[in-house]
Amino acid sequence: MVAGHFQEFPTLGEIARDHLSIQTTSVACEQAFSVASNTITRARNRLQPDTSRALLRSKSWLENENIKRTMGT
Repeated sequence: MVAGHFQEFPTLGEIARDHLSIQTTSVACEQAFSVASNTITRARNRLQPDTSRALLRSKSWLENENIKRTMGT
């Protein structure tokens, strides 16, 4: 996303950055699988892939927003 548009659409920019980012370490990947296994349980094993993806992204965005608020940014 072009920097000028990021300021114009900050929420969309955050979503694009999260969705299009490339993992640099395996730790984040391992954490993602751990979070996924806690979210997609035996009781929720019939969720459609798109629904599962949306739940995991929403959870990540909410957690990141809480971290930003806690750190005062």
